[in-house]
Amino acid sequence: MYPELEKVGGLQIAINNELEKLNSILRVSDEPELKKIPLTYARIENGQRFSQVYIGAEEKLYLPDFWKEGVCLAHGQTQNITELGQVLDYWLCNNITTNELAEKFNFVVPNDKAIAFDQNKEVEYTWNAILQDKSREELHDFVKLAIKDDVLSKLFPFTSLYTLCFSKCTGYPYDTDNLPNVTPKQFENFAPIMGREFKQQDTNQLGIQFVVAMNKDKYLGSGNAEEALKIVKENMPDNVKPARKGTADD
Repeated sequence: MYPELEKVGGLQIAINNELEKLNSILRVSDEPELKKIPLTYARIENGQRFSQVYIGAEEKLYLPDFWKEGVCLAHGQTQNITELGQVLDYWLCNNITTNELAEKFNFVVPNDKAIAFDQNKEVEYTWNAILQDKSREELHDFVKLAIKDDVLSKLFPFTSLYTLCFSKCTGYPYDTDNLPNVTPKQFENFAPIMGREFKQQDTNQLGIQFVVAMNKDKYLGSGNAEEALKIVKENMPDNVKPARKGTADD
């Protein structure tokens, strides 16, 4: 399905050829581990932006994604290798929004969160998204309080399995250093957590709704939503600033 790739020796070389035609400064990342999969994967980056490209297995499709400051904001699909080179160059070499990218290339579809990130409202958006997520109902009592808190509401929230975590940055990998996390009591049968063990019947009897820990290895306390919020605040570092754009690696 991909004679143009077989002709030149792989996806990475084919993309570089298209970028050269555009006189682009970009080139596919030249990392040893990526060279092991030349036909099916490529990564292209420039500053705080990067894209990964995969190919379809059952039909001919080039499948790029579009990242900025550690956040995947859009996906695309095209059968045309020339269009692929053009969209990569446009996204990675220009200070454009995700919406501007989609307007120029109709095969690009922004994610639901893209507008919020483009408008610097990603923290507020993500808190509300967790609050509206029915699959995270066990966290809602705590989130309703945290979203009104002057400190917690400025940090970037994300969930890891059942646990609600807080980050000092809005992109992945997240910066959770010295920040507590909150896990709801709903464990299956018998669940060890942070060096403590709870049975479902015990948490019901004690009225425990949430367990608060530090880095999942240090137990800090447990209680209802109000008590959990107090424990979190008591174990926050001094002078916590609002989450910044970027990743923990920046």
